[in-house]
Amino acid sequence: MMSVNNRTIIITSPSTSTKALPAFPVGASPTTGRPVQYRIEERKRTVYVTSDVAPSEWDADSLDTIFTLAEGAQSEHTEDNDDDPPIRRARSLVDTQITIVEDDSPNAGHDSSRDVNLSPRSSPNRLRRPANKSPGLQMTKSSGAIPTGNSPRRSPIETRRKILFYHKTDPYYGFTNFSDHPVMYKGKRYPTSEHLFQSFKFHGHRPNLAEHIRTCSERPSVAFSEARRFQPEVRPDWKQLNVPMMEEALWHKFTQHADLQAELLGTGDAELIEDSDKDAFWGVGVDRRGRNELGKALERLRTKLREC
Repeated sequence: MMSVNNRTIIITSPSTSTKALPAFPVGASPTTGRPVQYRIEERKRTVYVTSDVAPSEWDADSLDTIFTLAEGAQSEHTEDNDDDPPIRRARSLVDTQITIVEDDSPNAGHDSSRDVNLSPRSSPNRLRRPANKSPGLQMTKSSGAIPTGNSPRRSPIETRRKILFYHKTDPYYGFTNFSDHPVMYKGKRYPTSEHLFQSFKFHGHRPNLAEHIRTCSERPSVAFSEARRFQPEVRPDWKQLNVPMMEEALWHKFTQHADLQAELLGTGDAELIEDSDKDAFWGVGVDRRGRNELGKALERLRTKLREC
């Protein structure tokens, strides 16, 4: 589906076996006066694209790349807890920025290989290329540089580079609070930043419980479970403090581990996303529309580190 000038266009990849069927034996259409025709399509999937380029101006290479990117995120089964059923999840990945380049050169329109029939019945992998000439469009992968002078005009698909993190076996696991990076806070060692963050729920309110969270286990999952077990004892203003306290825990973690700090600064201006389907506040949640507060906190930390 493409959103172009407040209009919605859907690009689908239906079954290649789709074919027209005979007319209904019910007379003429009340609108056209012709015999009623119908068509059955087995639609396989829908790819969602946001673009400021009109659908008629899309070329074959652009669509090939879009579908390739959509197919590139291979799924796998992972189990975060032995007691939970397997969950279908996507691997961590880094998105690629795509730029559509409109060719204003005198030879534009003479490359029929760039032309494509944008019928929704086109196969995503074998796009039809009719012989009719059309204005040339070129598709390039770009680092975000803007052309100057006599360079062709660019109409970018605003796709910000994304870095997903969550699974222990995937890149950027150090961005999670469960990574094995001890944190020192006010002279005390916390096995992970998760221990520190969970203990913040009781600091200055139930100090004995805060200490219990720190020392209950080296495993962050135990610290999480213990904090949940004592949920009735959590400080009453925690909902107003949870994001600042997360930022505090992240600051101590990333300033105490040079490798993590370098990895975070090396992400450039990429959007950082905790790819958790179990948490719609700190991550994206099961519908991928969650608040991603952990990813946002890491982006703010990245900016803060650069300014230091």
